[in-house]
Amino acid sequence: MRTLLLTALFLVFAVYPGSLLRAEEVQGLALPIRQVSVSSPVFQEIITQILVEEGNTVREGQELLKLRSEKEELEVQRTQKLIELGEFKANGADTLFKEKMGSREKALEEKAQLELARILHSQAEVALREKTVRSPLSGIVVKKFKEAGEAVERAEKLFEVVNIDQILVQFYLDPKLLPVIRENLEVPVRFPVIGSAPFMGRITFVDPRIDAASGLFRVKVLLENPGHKIKPNMRGAAEFPAPVPAR
Repeated sequence: MRTLLLTALFLVFAVYPGSLLRAEEVQGLALPIRQVSVSSPVFQEIITQILVEEGNTVREGQELLKLRSEKEELEVQRTQKLIELGEFKANGADTLFKEKMGSREKALEEKAQLELARILHSQAEVALREKTVRSPLSGIVVKKFKEAGEAVERAEKLFEVVNIDQILVQFYLDPKLLPVIRENLEVPVRFPVIGSAPFMGRITFVDPRIDAASGLFRVKVLLENPGHKIKPNMRGAAEFPAPVPAR
């Protein structure tokens, strides 16, 4: 009886060699769904206030720090007064023109001066807004590079902010898996350091290139991360479907 069973299994494998293949388990690295380095938008300035610390959760658009801004505040006030003066002159010149007591050219000139004052005011407001650095995304502040009182240059790093509400796990796979790997394919991913229960994810990116050094291709699997249990740079293992050899 045992001989007959072994013979039957041998025949099944011989006719359908892919039927006994196991899924391929591959190690991967967890990455945050978004990660940004927040930099200074101005050429050179002094930090007056740090409004967040490492570990703080921030919202998109939330203020992170303030730079010295007295000159910019005064420029906003000055250009606002220019607008008020320009409106007075433009209205007066227009009234005189309509009553045939002033020239059309003078009315147009005063109107142009008013528009120029409004442009200068908008520029001053932009310069003032640049003195408050805001978070470009919702997430967690994981690194602070400066303290209040320090000078900062344009494009110099101030903070690093990450969003880990979702996680991308990056894998490098053998090209033999190309026939069975596709976007939106569901893949179970386990992280041994936080337990054996798998997180179900889906493939969101399949690199069309083969890495010349390793001979592998890259895929990314997107996972929901409730409670932020999965941490960036955590190692995970996923089971990808094994290819069925040609008969």
